[in-house]
Amino acid sequence: MHIGIDLDNTILDATSTHLKYYNIASGQSFTDKDVNDFYIYRLYGWNRAERDAIYHQYGHDIHWHSPPFPMAVEMIQQLFQHHQISIITARPELFRQVTLDWLKHHNVNYHQIALVENKLEQCISAKVDVLIDDGPHYAEEFARSNKSVILYEQPYNLSVRHDSVLRASNWREVKDHIDNLALKLKLTNLTLSDSM
Repeated sequence: MHIGIDLDNTILDATSTHLKYYNIASGQSFTDKDVNDFYIYRLYGWNRAERDAIYHQYGHDIHWHSPPFPMAVEMIQQLFQHHQISIITARPELFRQVTLDWLKHHNVNYHQIALVENKLEQCISAKVDVLIDDGPHYAEEFARSNKSVILYEQPYNLSVRHDSVLRASNWREVKDHIDNLALKLKLTNLTLSDSM
């Protein structure tokens, strides 16, 4: 099975690190409890241009210092042994090298990496079977397209409800969903081959 995995707030805790550096830039003192929007910069009252300036200034440090979620690396290592893993992140190309360095530093195994905004298009062209992501807009887009998605639970995506959106609040749950999807895919393929 080909699995696409997002980085920020899926493999790693980007919220805490974004808050740390955004608080430095703004003089504010927001915490994780204040975040209820996928776009953290809105909490600060910034427009997209203001956010981009701050993000470009602190982005390297944000991405390097974001810690992996508990069990994320271990579960991905297990998945890597049996599946094709693609990291699919909306990070800009500007942060490709720090992203690659972070993955290597934390021993995250993967086969390919794509830094793209249009994850659905990327997953379709790369023949990804399931995407693991925290973005509510990505989950809804995948659900509308009948593509499998595991939504890594965050406060800002709790309102997403769709039969084809699987939810996971930790990496053990992610792994369980993947195991179930892989079994269903295997059974479907066996049924198809038996009918030929």
